Amino acid sequence: MVMNVTAVSPTATGWITAYPDGQQPPATSNLNFTPGRTVANLVTVPVVNGKVDLRNSAGTVDLVADVTGYYSAAGTSTYASATPLRLLDTRNGTGARQGVVGPDGIVSFQVNGVGGVPYGATAVVLNLTVTDPTATGYLTAYPHGTNRPGVSSVNYTPGGTVSNPVVVPVVDGRVTLYNSTGSVNVTADLTGWFSA
Repeated sequence: MVMNVTAVSPTATGWITAYPDGQQPPATSNLNFTPGRTVANLVTVPVVNGKVDLRNSAGTVDLVADVTGYYSAAGTSTYASATPLRLLDTRNGTGARQGVVGPDGIVSFQVNGVGGVPYGATAVVLNLTVTDPTATGYLTAYPHGTNRPGVSSVNYTPGGTVSNPVVVPVVDGRVTLYNSTGSVNVTADLTGWFSA
């Protein structure tokens, strides 16, 4: 299963480990956090008994797990990795208009046919980065022309730079990003794609 795991309001410095249900937790972290900071990370974890387990190392923390995809033994999709390529940069106008994305703002950009992504690609793997946010908020990545889901892809606080990998379905050859609050600059770097 592929999911975006978000730690909300942690009370201590720690980490979250995602692992198959009922198995011994590995000695690794999937998401690291510090007190009071909301942070997310994309996690791929095997499913056992229809479940995955999340283990917190320290303090208390609220967790949000948003499923973004899954792998099936009978699946027909194939994954192709890409040499990292910047598809979007609002600071200089790469892929979309130049300028910050304001509150409740959206920006859409072409992915199919760019950087080797075939026109038949059904989803892309991107590393999204938010820079210079003016408020605490989040960015949501979703398929172009569809209803925006009520989930976050990248969580940010004022003045910082934060990134997170995402897997986003492609519709009409495009992907859309939504900014919740304040103004932000956004970059999207291609790392791979899925084709049917």
